[in-house]
Amino acid sequence: MKTKGSFRPEDVQLDIGDGVKIPNLITVSADEVGGYAVELMAEYDDQAGRYVARMAVVRAGDGAEVTGEVLRSIPLATILRDGVMDALRATLLLSGARPPVDAGKTGPTTETLRWVARIYRLAVLLGDAPTQAVASGLGVPRSTAGRWVTRARDRGLLTVVDPRASRVE
Repeated sequence: MKTKGSFRPEDVQLDIGDGVKIPNLITVSADEVGGYAVELMAEYDDQAGRYVARMAVVRAGDGAEVTGEVLRSIPLATILRDGVMDALRATLLLSGARPPVDAGKTGPTTETLRWVARIYRLAVLLGDAPTQAVASGLGVPRSTAGRWVTRARDRGLLTVVDPRASRVE
């Protein structure tokens, strides 16, 4: 499956906090999805804290038919996630700056905690596990990442809360 995300440069950039600016709308297209092409319109939902699909179009190829069974087999969440990630790569969020390679050795400096906030925010945006994303992104154990997330919150650098963490199961 080939997934691509794009947005119009003239779209208003939303400042969602923690040093992250994103487009409001992203168009996601995926080819070779079991012989079908899928296009999604993703919109940033402030309440959910992430992009959500607002429209989906499925096109059949080679004279195939779009059926309920086909629709249920399409991995919309994966297509949405991969397309949003592709689109965001084109923004300042991911294009130039990188977290410090020695963050695990230098400890929770202000700069490192800013990266904790950015990585956490991006993970929430993509629907990933945010603390694990911080651990992976900075090359530290998950327990260390958890402590750094708490410090970033305490210092006011991290303002987003993973909406999934407040769910009662």
